[in-house]
Amino acid sequence: MSKSVSTRRDALRKIALGLTAAGSAMELDAQQAEHVHSAVAADAKGGKYKPKVFHEHEWATLTRLSELVVPADAQSGSAVDAGAPQFIDLLCSQNQDLTVIFTGGLSWMDAEMRKRAGKEFVAASATEQTALLDAIVAAERTVREQAADTALFARAPQYKGFSDYTVKPGTDLAPGVRFFDWARRLIVDAFYTSPIGIKDVNYIGNLAVSKYEVPQEAIDYAISRSPFRIV
Repeated sequence: MSKSVSTRRDALRKIALGLTAAGSAMELDAQQAEHVHSAVAADAKGGKYKPKVFHEHEWATLTRLSELVVPADAQSGSAVDAGAPQFIDLLCSQNQDLTVIFTGGLSWMDAEMRKRAGKEFVAASATEQTALLDAIVAAERTVREQAADTALFARAPQYKGFSDYTVKPGTDLAPGVRFFDWARRLIVDAFYTSPIGIKDVNYIGNLAVSKYEVPQEAIDYAISRSPFRIV
């Protein structure tokens, strides 16, 4: 292995390990994301990218999920066109914890869809797929409310020892909420740091300006682009 390849892999591994170091989903900064995109391009040079972690069915599920999170529109392509599945696969190949999050999460998506529609996620209709993701997003709000309630109980001296109890009932979609938080963030990161995504928000670099301000319409569009945006 050449020194340049080794250096690139070492940097990629540090980025991937840093994602799970905090114990919760986090976004990559632009420089880190650019490095991942470059590594994907290098691995796909001269041919089609070959998944390093995901088997065929997992790859199909991740691809469909990416397409649903950031779909193509009249202005640009989808997260799949931007290489989001490859982006995630390469990161997972350098971090076993991230691999477990995604392989386990994709398996959960299949199991939940079988409960709801008697078929795996990729075999379900677009309406059924969207309904499941809508349910996960709704459940996410419940989980956040629970966390706030639990924190309130934990701070109140009269409720000492009651931190494991919550005011609101739990949700059986909690595993899906945790996985989708990871998947959505990395899919969006992959899209908006790719050439397609950069063009999508009309970013123009390498120009001398006295003051830089992100256009509000670009911010609004980026936030609203995904039907399953973080709220």
